[in-house]
Amino acid sequence: MGRITVTIFTDPMMGLSYECQPIFDRLKKTYKGRIEIKHVMAGLVRDVSDFMTPEERSYEPEEGIRRYCRRLAGIYKSEESIGNLPINMEGLHLFDTEHRSSYPLCIAYEAAKLTDQDKADDYLFRLREATIVETRQTTREDELIRVAKEVGLNETIFREHLTGGTAEKEFRKDLEYSRSIGIRGLPAYLIQIGERRMLVQSLIGYDEFIRIFGMLENRK
Repeated sequence: MGRITVTIFTDPMMGLSYECQPIFDRLKKTYKGRIEIKHVMAGLVRDVSDFMTPEERSYEPEEGIRRYCRRLAGIYKSEESIGNLPINMEGLHLFDTEHRSSYPLCIAYEAAKLTDQDKADDYLFRLREATIVETRQTTREDELIRVAKEVGLNETIFREHLTGGTAEKEFRKDLEYSRSIGIRGLPAYLIQIGERRMLVQSLIGYDEFIRIFGMLENRK
């Protein structure tokens, strides 16, 4: 089998991607030295109001967002069985009237890549833990910087990329790439072996990845 590349279109706040981490850890062991896992930030929540119900939007913004966060907590908890990684939703307050988007988390991942490519995926997983297990408000800049320090990123360089526009520019490239290949929902996966590729726009497990790898490998 040739070299495999799996590009994951995702967002750091996604519980589904967090719960799928054991799948990708297993794939890395199975195809050691032959598989590359990449992440593209496709931006899940442009503005929290896009995901609020009409009833939630009928309240004053602060109360409406609070109610949405309670509903979001239930969605997160329902995903816990996928990978059996812990999810704690007590007191979830990811969004508020001043922090209405998950885009800052995506930009922070880009800042981590620009700061130290080798630590970027550690940053992404730790950011998800901070969001989904510790219920820290990672839409806030101070929390994004705190996570960077926790994984050993250079704080000065990370902050410069986070706030200076370079990371946001890379995120906008990711958004454009996601749109250009027709990403409609997250997570999505672009699976490539040599010149052969398949775009999968649904959640899939280890066995399905193996099946797709075999199908691409044998495709004429």
